[in-house]
Amino acid sequence: MSNVIPFSELSRQHRLNLLDHKRREYQERENYLNRLRKLLFQVEGQMRQAELEQMELYHAVLAGFDIQVNFPNLGDRIGLQRLFREHPALMTLTAFLEERLSPEECYERLMQLKKE
Repeated sequence: MSNVIPFSELSRQHRLNLLDHKRREYQERENYLNRLRKLLFQVEGQMRQAELEQMELYHAVLAGFDIQVNFPNLGDRIGLQRLFREHPALMTLTAFLEERLSPEECYERLMQLKKE
């Protein structure tokens, strides 16, 4: 005859297996999340670098026209968005860069702003 395994032992083994399974599931998901976080950090860094290069472009063009713009801290994203929506020179440059203005139109508007 075979030995009878008590229910409490079966229940214990079942719960241990469940815990072990959930731990493996958690670790796999956590490893996946860590890889995604690392990738996101890299992409964020590249995006930030591209944004800084765009800002340098605006600075260079504005300097070429001797137009002063007081940019907020680069960390102030809301302030930068507001500035780009409200400042006429930045709105003009953005329209030009997005090909909504010709070079001549952009030049005329910037020269008009410089006079004001």
